[in-house]
Amino acid sequence: MESVMKLMDAEHEKLEIIFSEFQNLLKKDKEKAKIYFSQFKWNVEKHFFLEEKAIFKLYESIENQEVSDMFKLMEEHGQIIEVINVIEENLNLGAINEEKILKLKTLLKEHQDFEDEVFYPKLDKILSDEQKQMIAERSQELLRG
Repeated sequence: MESVMKLMDAEHEKLEIIFSEFQNLLKKDKEKAKIYFSQFKWNVEKHFFLEEKAIFKLYESIENQEVSDMFKLMEEHGQIIEVINVIEENLNLGAINEEKILKLKTLLKEHQDFEDEVFYPKLDKILSDEQKQMIAERSQELLRG
């Protein structure tokens, strides 16, 4: 049975690659950079949807689980999407907001570190193989299309 950590780590890696390519293209080709950023935003939204609708719902249904970690992550999702929207607005106006891009990079790193070091390892300990399988199946449906 694939661990939640392994599954979501692969998603984090995919997001990092797209974001990195966006950053590389910013100085060379703004139009292509906008396309990559749009792809990045779409994949972040799918990633957050999977976490909130499959993983978090399952987590909060397990008796006696502390939900503060989940609320922290959901709050971070909102902050990340807010910054993504500002960057997207700037790109659509032909501007590059380096400060917001750096802020996004920092927020993503902090968010991923918490998930990878605290939240996902905890899930892998408490979830049954059947629950992990359900997350894997929903992930396949949503993320791989």
